[in-house]
Amino acid sequence: MYQPKHPAVLALIDSAIRCCREHGVEVSICGQAGSEPPMVKWLVEHGITSVSANIDAIAKIRETVARTEQQILLESARSRNA
Repeated sequence: MYQPKHPAVLALIDSAIRCCREHGVEVSICGQAGSEPPMVKWLVEHGITSVSANIDAIAKIRETVARTEQQILLESARSRNA
């Protein structure tokens, strides 16, 4: 059975995201994982640029993405001022 949070799957996704970003390729994900807030948080933290979510999850996913991006920006600003 497919386990999107299995360490091997996460490592593969992370590797694909890094490779795409290094080569200027937009990174997107669709499917059930894009509708799970904890997974979307992880994806944003690892550099995903686009997420497709189920219609009933869009509001929560938008909130998750916005909150995670704000956290990334805040941490970046704090590290520059340290």
